Amino acid sequence: MTGVVIFIIIMVVGIPMAVMFVGAIWSAVFGMFTENDADDRAEGTPYSLDS
Repeated sequence: MTGVVIFIIIMVVGIPMAVMFVGAIWSAVFGMFTENDADDRAEGTPYSLDS
């Protein structure tokens, strides 16, 4: 019975939290790469953030 309770807690709490943390990390890494790419592409255009 104890194993079932632990399994249910892991399924209900552990896995969704892990998915959210991995998603947050993925979003941060992906955002850094796309930000650098956008800055490189905009260099020399009126859309460049460099003043």
